[in-house]
Amino acid sequence: MKASTKLLTYAIIALVLGIGGGIGIGFLIQPKSSQTYDLRYGGQYYPGEFLLKGMPEFWTKYGLNVDHRIFASGGENNNAMIAGEVDINCGSDSKTVGLFSSIDNALIIGTIQRGDRYSTIVTDIATYSSWFDLVGETVALPFGTGAEQVVGRYFDTEPTLDWDNFTWLDLPVTQLVSALDSGQIKAFTAWEHTPSVAVSQGVGEVMMSYGSYAMTPASLHTTTDFAYANPQKIIAFLAGHFEKYNMIISNKTGAAKVASQAAATLSVNISAAAYELIFDKINFQIDFNETVIAAINNTASFLYSKGKINSIPELVWDTRFVEAAKELYENYGTPSTGFSAKAFQEGLIKVTEKYFCVESYQTLALGLFSCTFGSIIVLTARRKLRS
Repeated sequence: MKASTKLLTYAIIALVLGIGGGIGIGFLIQPKSSQTYDLRYGGQYYPGEFLLKGMPEFWTKYGLNVDHRIFASGGENNNAMIAGEVDINCGSDSKTVGLFSSIDNALIIGTIQRGDRYSTIVTDIATYSSWFDLVGETVALPFGTGAEQVVGRYFDTEPTLDWDNFTWLDLPVTQLVSALDSGQIKAFTAWEHTPSVAVSQGVGEVMMSYGSYAMTPASLHTTTDFAYANPQKIIAFLAGHFEKYNMIISNKTGAAKVASQAAATLSVNISAAAYELIFDKINFQIDFNETVIAAINNTASFLYSKGKINSIPELVWDTRFVEAAKELYENYGTPSTGFSAKAFQEGLIKVTEKYFCVESYQTLALGLFSCTFGSIIVLTARRKLRS
């Protein structure tokens, strides 16, 4: 066989392989079982996390089995991410800053809470209607947490308020309600669910919340390595969060009941009534924008100004994952559509192709390369055959 004929034969083979790689990609990435999408998620004692715990079908309907772990603190959760023990985790703005200060491949892919997440609870709102009324009193919050941060940020807006005007107790959130009830303290500041538990039990009243002083978004984080190697897992995971959000806003009472029951299985006693207060109070929106990122950067600047961190890390985020997940949920995930699990999987393939054509379709990229390479060889071979 002439060299030019061999070259033409190789080119045709390359074209066939390239076209086959491009056509076959849909079969290669199509889910073979729900196990295909397993990932490890580090949650926290956040209200929405217990709803997820009680409704694993938010994920399994998209063919995704999630190892959903609940951590007692954001520090523990970040350590698990840093150690590679979870693929995705969640954390408050200060913990987002801490994660980006610790690893160089962190990535923000969504939010789960924002707004009035922190509140100061007092024994009697008629007596203590502002921090000025609490001057000289014993108050509590967990030191080194977002609660300390939001109070500090509020104090910065009131020049006459000083940390030394109060007697501070560093108490864990598990002791705050009982300390207020016993009279040990006159007020405490904490994140939800603790404030609403105190209110629902008649122990205290909301003196103020801090959403207007600090958005304090709680974000979903992963690593760039995991995200771009597993875009379908991330999209299906976030679609489940959209299901959760929709239940909170469309069926608050049902969501509160599920969350309360799920929390009880983990020995966390939060009444459905408390959850209804929480679901009314906090913004559980999943998608995010530059405003949310700016809020996290503002927190980083505040922590730096107070000497809590040595430098301000550069945040990295990608909204395409949450945009793809929202489209998947709205077009394929709404329960009323009656789509089957197969339809969800087909939808997942479509949105992944739309938003992550390069990252998702590595085999397709190889196929296109083979097509291009083969075409070059064909043209070269044809020239040689003519000469």
